[in-house]
Amino acid sequence: MNLDQMLNGARDEIAQATAPIDDRTLTRVRGTVRRARIQRHTFESVGAAACAGVLGLGAWTLTSSDSSTPVDPATGSTTTGPTGTPSPTAEPTAEPTTAADDGPAVRADEIDDATVLARLSAPRTGERWFDEAMDASDALDALFTPDELANGPEYRLTLVGDREASAIYALSFPAAQTDDSVLWAPRVELYEIDEDGPRAIVCPSARTTDACASEFSSSKAAEDRDTFYDTLTLPASLALGDGWALSTDATRAEADRVGGVALPAADSPEHLEVVAAFGPLTVARRDVVSDVDGLRSSSYVVTTPFGSMIPVADADVPGLDYLDITWDDGVDRSTRVADGDWANYAQAPAVGTCSTAQFSVESSHDATAWRTAGRTADGRDVVVPVAGNPLAAAVHDWQLSHSGTIDEKTGETVTGLDAGYRFATTEEFLAAQSLYGVQGPGGEWHLHLRPEATNVVYECA
Repeated sequence: MNLDQMLNGARDEIAQATAPIDDRTLTRVRGTVRRARIQRHTFESVGAAACAGVLGLGAWTLTSSDSSTPVDPATGSTTTGPTGTPSPTAEPTAEPTTAADDGPAVRADEIDDATVLARLSAPRTGERWFDEAMDASDALDALFTPDELANGPEYRLTLVGDREASAIYALSFPAAQTDDSVLWAPRVELYEIDEDGPRAIVCPSARTTDACASEFSSSKAAEDRDTFYDTLTLPASLALGDGWALSTDATRAEADRVGGVALPAADSPEHLEVVAAFGPLTVARRDVVSDVDGLRSSSYVVTTPFGSMIPVADADVPGLDYLDITWDDGVDRSTRVADGDWANYAQAPAVGTCSTAQFSVESSHDATAWRTAGRTADGRDVVVPVAGNPLAAAVHDWQLSHSGTIDEKTGETVTGLDAGYRFATTEEFLAAQSLYGVQGPGGEWHLHLRPEATNVVYECA
């Protein structure tokens, strides 16, 4: 007897004791059993629980889709917990709920944010994410050859969810350093594995205009540009309150951000603080170590339901575009002075050039130590330190003293002004409007440092 015959027979037996099982539920169970056959070493507990639920006719039985409460077939009443078969070790966060719209699950060039937000909570695409990822290192041989596993990097594979008959896996790699995950951590890759083999999910967004990953690591997986997830589709705008919102236009356009990067390691000095939730996605502040006392330095990330974080691009954070600021003193500072992509946007003032922190916040803000000096392109006030502001002096002194490079002619190490730092004094630093602030959510002031005022380095290594 094949699997379909066995499950159809089981459905008929269950229907005599309880309500009938609908085709969708049976399809989901069939997929779970098939996954257990394909990846038994990883899915053993989930597959066993599914089989017990269908074939065992014990205290936990499958009911019709209009009831989510287990029914005791002996009494016909609901039960409060299992009395026999143990629960699976990993359960999805929830069954897929009724879709936000009745249309087919197809991609579109443009999707309004109201629809994106509704689908985040009620996806059409059928994915279910586990509350906790399961280690799946023994399934790495489905993605790599023995030689690749023996001589390649230290791959980390986790089982993070499922979709119909496919298991969903996340593949990550150890970061070169643990002080800045956004700078050092490689991209997390998503794979689905079913009875036809592994597929690399390179275009997870429901928008056809969002970027796809340009490469993936597995030598055995086929590239899958068709599978997508409503729960991994970013809204175009992420409102954080007080009329303040992050854009995602630049973030969604970059292939290197698809899937995000691994969350900070346990021994990392980084810290995540959730500031807003959008269904299974959350916006968090990622704190890094600040090098100037009295300042907390952070960047924005979007965390995903499979345990990664997508760094929000500098272009999507209000206030970081220094070249677009209009200054009250009439000086045109819209021409970029420094070379390199790093000089496109401002950064946090309490860290060095190689940090990915986007802003710093004072532990105690004294409004009298700042004055309004301009406006951003979207009309936000820009404040700068007044003369004698001790924080401005501390930031300047740190950036100057931590500037250093190698003289290419002599091979000698040079520091400070000799390394090419532009501002000899705090007064010069202030006259160039190097340190400025833009009010963020909650009324706090996000402080930024223009690119040319960050410390000089030979390379980020």
